[in-house]
Amino acid sequence: MATRKIIKIDEEKCNGCGLCIPNCPEGALQIIDGKVRLISDLFCDGLGACIGHCPEGAIAIEEREAEAYDEKRLWRTLLSRVRM
Repeated sequence: MATRKIIKIDEEKCNGCGLCIPNCPEGALQIIDGKVRLISDLFCDGLGACIGHCPEGAIAIEEREAEAYDEKRLWRTLLSRVRM
């Protein structure tokens, strides 16, 4: 597994408002148990389009080991959910 940039959500700061979710074009964020969560490293491109939309400053970019971002795999996964 390679090291790359990926978002990190501070659960203490996140209030679960969800304002960041529509700003993630990859669909990597969901509200789970009242907090926004990164649902898969695979889905996060690491560009941080969601960061500026968090009123609590709960989202940052960090560099860590994560599965490589794979846009083709992402779209296959998203399309399979739509077909369900």
